[in-house]
Amino acid sequence: MNKGEQTKQQVLAAALQIATSKSFNELTIGRLATATGMSKSGLFAHFNSKENLQLAVLDYAEQIFIETVVIPTKAEPSPLAKLMKICELWQGWYQEQAYACIFISAAVEFDDQPGAVRDLVKSQLLELLHYLNELVVEAIAKQELDAQTNPKQFTYELYSLYLGSQHMTWVGFEDNTHSRFHLALKQLIERHKGEKNEQ
Repeated sequence: MNKGEQTKQQVLAAALQIATSKSFNELTIGRLATATGMSKSGLFAHFNSKENLQLAVLDYAEQIFIETVVIPTKAEPSPLAKLMKICELWQGWYQEQAYACIFISAAVEFDDQPGAVRDLVKSQLLELLHYLNELVVEAIAKQELDAQTNPKQFTYELYSLYLGSQHMTWVGFEDNTHSRFHLALKQLIERHKGEKNEQ
């Protein structure tokens, strides 16, 4: 990584901190300049607009998510094992880089704000849901999950558990190890156990 790329990564890391500690709309080039000690003109020359900065932060966060959650699952031997590994890494994927899950906060914040940021958040979330759904379909095909399992319903319940755990941790109804999430996940798997897992 050259010096320019390293500086860019540092700037985006600071931007992600701002976006998750306050709000995405409060992430401005001026606020980022103050946080990084860089000039507003230099940052503006790179990002050109607040919206471009926000889009760059979402792309940066997605790369962190892929490296932290998705890539480590590749070594797992089966679709269900991959799914379980994702769930193990999912809850705290952002903790070393941000104050909250940027995709949840951005989805809530931009839900009623049409534009490029809203479109990108929606696209990123759909990509994740499609990936989870594909793993569920593969797990059914491998008889790890019951043949009667509806993949989209299973994915819906799984993602709902993630959202619930994130919100419940915030209000203090879930502990920091997300034990309620893991218990609910275990129960979800148990309800849809396939022939291979019953042997």
